[in-house]
Amino acid sequence: MKRVVVSDDYRELEIWPSESFDRYLEITEKEVERLLIDKGNLVDVPCPACDSNRRRKGFNKFGLEYVECMDCKTLYVSPRPSEENINRYFTESEATEFWHSHVVKETVKGRIGHLFRPRAMWVANLTEQYVEKPSVFVDINSMYNEFLEEIDKLNLFKNKIILNPAVDIAGSIKEEKGFEVINKSIMSVDSTEINANVVTAFAVFDHVFNVEIFLNAVKSLLTDRGLLFFTTSTISGFDLQVLWNNSKTIFPPDKINLLSIEGIVKLLERCGFEIIELSTPGQLDVELVKNAMENNDKLQVPRFISYFLKNRDKNAHRSFQEFLQQFKLSSHVRVAARRK
Repeated sequence: MKRVVVSDDYRELEIWPSESFDRYLEITEKEVERLLIDKGNLVDVPCPACDSNRRRKGFNKFGLEYVECMDCKTLYVSPRPSEENINRYFTESEATEFWHSHVVKETVKGRIGHLFRPRAMWVANLTEQYVEKPSVFVDINSMYNEFLEEIDKLNLFKNKIILNPAVDIAGSIKEEKGFEVINKSIMSVDSTEINANVVTAFAVFDHVFNVEIFLNAVKSLLTDRGLLFFTTSTISGFDLQVLWNNSKTIFPPDKINLLSIEGIVKLLERCGFEIIELSTPGQLDVELVKNAMENNDKLQVPRFISYFLKNRDKNAHRSFQEFLQQFKLSSHVRVAARRK
């Protein structure tokens, strides 16, 4: 199984500007209460990764309970809002609109260089290595025109499909770049409609109601030996383990599934995928913990972590971040898997 270590100097503020992100959290908490906190419609679910019912209490965020799987250590919300209500939230909430009109807009230049272009090259490199004649590409729940533009520049796929876009896709993407838009949930697509060599699903696993059902639906769209590329957040990562309930990046419904690395492996194997690459090339774990400590002098973190971050320089911090990447201990995970 391949893994990747990445060295880059981009900062947290380039991806999440603090004032806009804090405002986004405020709006999200209010919208969760308005649209999702309905005790009569909350659904108890097993671990989304390993399907175990053995769990222990975690913590409460925005009125919903996080629990930890005792078998694979995945963190997830249960009971959780219904699938219908989650989908409605992402199409109707003020938080979703604010995210795209403010947070994304303010960081799009940084995202192109640090996220979208490298992501497209990752897809291209492994596709050329593992797919003999790539022809059909599908991106699920597309959120960023800029990533689709990078895919188009590859000139690798004859047919490019956008399935169930999460935002309005620019007309130029459809008209000039030749993307076909299918406004259907993946659950509504007949497997005979699409035979894809490559499917991408970035930051989707974090908030789908049932990850296993979603993954099996993806599998039905893939040709034999077709490739799935996805990113998600993993609770195995350093910053999430250290900050836990104090992490600003753990909140519903954006993060109702925080699969552990072990849970991801079990889930993919159970659904009939072979893992080609599983890496945690995140670059912000150390900075996120350091910033949290600086912004909250009452925050309790392990003594060694506190000492290390306060008394060692940027070179030590960078080396430690590379260590986290090397041993799959960063909270950002990317996976390439092949349908068996």
